[in-house]
Amino acid sequence: MPPPLRLWGALAFAATALAPEAALAHGGEGLTAGAVWFAWSLTPEISGPILLILAVYARGAFRRRSVARPVSIVRHVLFATGMLTLFLSLQSPIDPMGERLFLAHQIQHLLLRMIGPMLVVLARPQGVLVAGLPKRARRGVAAPLMKSGALASAYNLLTRPLVAFVLFVLSLYVWQIPLVHNAALLNPLIHWLMHLTMLAAGLLFFAMVFGRRDVPSAPPHLLRILLLFATIVSNIILGAITVFKTTVLYTAYDIEGRLFGIAPLTDENAGGFILWVPASMMIVIAIAIVIHDWNLTEEKRLRQGYGYAGPEYDARGQGTGDRTLVSPSSKRLGLLLGFTALTMFGLAIGTGVFVVSLG
Repeated sequence: MPPPLRLWGALAFAATALAPEAALAHGGEGLTAGAVWFAWSLTPEISGPILLILAVYARGAFRRRSVARPVSIVRHVLFATGMLTLFLSLQSPIDPMGERLFLAHQIQHLLLRMIGPMLVVLARPQGVLVAGLPKRARRGVAAPLMKSGALASAYNLLTRPLVAFVLFVLSLYVWQIPLVHNAALLNPLIHWLMHLTMLAAGLLFFAMVFGRRDVPSAPPHLLRILLLFATIVSNIILGAITVFKTTVLYTAYDIEGRLFGIAPLTDENAGGFILWVPASMMIVIAIAIVIHDWNLTEEKRLRQGYGYAGPEYDARGQGTGDRTLVSPSSKRLGLLLGFTALTMFGLAIGTGVFVVSLG
């Protein structure tokens, strides 16, 4: 499906599901430790668009059930799970809890910025969503957007490897600045902007990372892996800073008081652990997926006749008719193992530091 449609889908969902009115209903004020687990928002501004998107997807899946290559069950599950993840991040008790605990807020951001977008992009739902739209919407909205050169240019710019990477990292780092973070907790519009930018940056970044187009304009798989590893490094740096710090920085959580009697510094150190370890583990999974896709892409190219060195010759100079494969996938396995070993080392240190700090 052409790139503008992906951009349209991401921005349309973000603009409707994260409208400023939704941020007014977080409900963190006056929330008690006992009542927080029942503080489901279920606001129409968020639940409505999510249900609508799921309905369009279900209609599209039903209409495409008899095509030659139907969408696999795995992709359906990925999309449904991704949408459920976004729903939980914005409508479940995690949302109001995130106004009273830095730890809960980091879990919410992990779901909204990373896990949800990863699952949705991996599902590659564009074709199913278009098939599920009413005919008028396909012709009057989707088709013009797909033909829009301006949207295509914007999407191509935002999904360039370095641009998408910088936006993804900034969507975390900027909002972790204490002054900005505290302001987001106190101002509904800024809070809405925080969620919007995190979701949009996550969708764009993983659209670049998991793109499967075997065309010259597609980013090389090795570059994607390097950027993912750089993302892990950025997580480790920010997580370590947050875990090692000895002063409370995010004071807005103390206006109503932190839930469950958690000490402010302990709360913020625990949030730093979320930034350091679980977020990095998700990127390790993404690296494995990219390497697997790299191997599949090469196999496809080999079937098309690419990637061979040419005919072999015997001792008499006669051609054997055989061709020698140039790029073995075992090198990529070694690359994955190397990245994984380095990452596990950093995550192990982070876990050890966090456990010691609790003691």
